[in-house]
Amino acid sequence: MERRTVGRQADRARGSALIETSYEDETGRWWTVLVPPGETQPEMGIPVGPPDVREAFPNLPESIAVRLHNELNKRRLFRRRDIQGHGARQLQAALQAAYRLDTAAITSVYRTG
Repeated sequence: MERRTVGRQADRARGSALIETSYEDETGRWWTVLVPPGETQPEMGIPVGPPDVREAFPNLPESIAVRLHNELNKRRLFRRRDIQGHGARQLQAALQAAYRLDTAAITSVYRTG
């Protein structure tokens, strides 16, 4: 679990420093949240991101949705401003990474002959 103190914005929001941490839920998704110092249950924290991709793509297979979610979290693509500018390339890279395993699995079924 990764922890780091968040700056003045968090101080103003809660009256004291909050700590940013990540945790994995029961579906395998990694979430980034803000928690008070000493909090032992990160799932009770204030969600930072990423957004749930299933809202935009309800028919996305669960395995791809989890991988995409985790790629977005790894790249810290949490808000609209995070995907603007250079973030657009990071978003594209997250999508490619999420689908990479499926592409490898599909191409493995083709036999040369």
